[in-house]
Amino acid sequence: MPLEEIAKKKMHHGHSGRFFNPWSKGKRRGVFDFLRWRFSRNPYEEEKKKAVRFNVVRPDFGELDGNGSDYAVWLGHSTVFMKAGGKTIITDPVFQDIDLFIKSIKRKTPFPVNPEELPGIDYVLISHGHYDHLDTRTVRFLKERSDPFFITGPGYERYFASLGISRHIVLDWWEQYAEGDIKIRALPVQHWSKRLFYGTDKMLWSSFLLEHGKRKYYWIGDSGYFEGFKEVGGKFGPVDVLFVPVGAYEPRWFMETYHMNPEEAFKTAQDVRAKTFIPIHWGTFDLTDEPLWLPMKRLREVYKEGTGPALKVLEHGGHFAVP
Repeated sequence: MPLEEIAKKKMHHGHSGRFFNPWSKGKRRGVFDFLRWRFSRNPYEEEKKKAVRFNVVRPDFGELDGNGSDYAVWLGHSTVFMKAGGKTIITDPVFQDIDLFIKSIKRKTPFPVNPEELPGIDYVLISHGHYDHLDTRTVRFLKERSDPFFITGPGYERYFASLGISRHIVLDWWEQYAEGDIKIRALPVQHWSKRLFYGTDKMLWSSFLLEHGKRKYYWIGDSGYFEGFKEVGGKFGPVDVLFVPVGAYEPRWFMETYHMNPEEAFKTAQDVRAKTFIPIHWGTFDLTDEPLWLPMKRLREVYKEGTGPALKVLEHGGHFAVP
């Protein structure tokens, strides 16, 4: 069934306020699968003992603004700062280590800029409720600094209300918000969601399509590969810039439903008919079995020039000025 019809019929809404992926029933991994993974041998164990460092550049937002064109800055993991049509957007902002109450997951690559030096933010896009994508300390910082609109799927109302945030826009799959010549549409992805106090799958996961004039930017915060990307490409393509996750994919037997590997990320870029695609969700947090450098190595190996989309690899803090 087409994604648009699934969205309109709310077929992704389950019982007790939970959401699910209607097209992938039976593929969910449970707690026993998680334990099997955590207690299994990691074939990359020796490689992961080696220190790895990625180059970090400090973005000059004043210079970027002075050029007058739309641009994007990758700030690590799924955090992207965008300037489009005079509006500023930031996605899944996480400015520091991930605080999981019982432990902290350290950034392996530092945040490229002092958060105080970021331009004021108009919109914050949140893909889902996992802690490496929705960070409470960063949310509080952004609210106090520029009081932006937070845009999410349904299920986040209680969370934002608990932080005193009322500037919150809820978009279910296929719904759109527009201001001036800026349009932001929530689109389906294949993922799941959980927070310690808010329950499994009670915050809907989404990707977002940003349109400014005739330009289209498609940001996928986190997702497994699924056939729905072809429908997105047929409906909204070609996409000028795609931000696509490429990391946290091993072991495949456990991760394949919810995280793309580099081959699938490249296929997604082809599916949505991207002119340029920028890999994200790599090199920042060590979350899975593969070493942090492997996603980009594999992506460069599978990428073939002249097959449609152009690959643009950004350093942490690197920028892309839209032609």
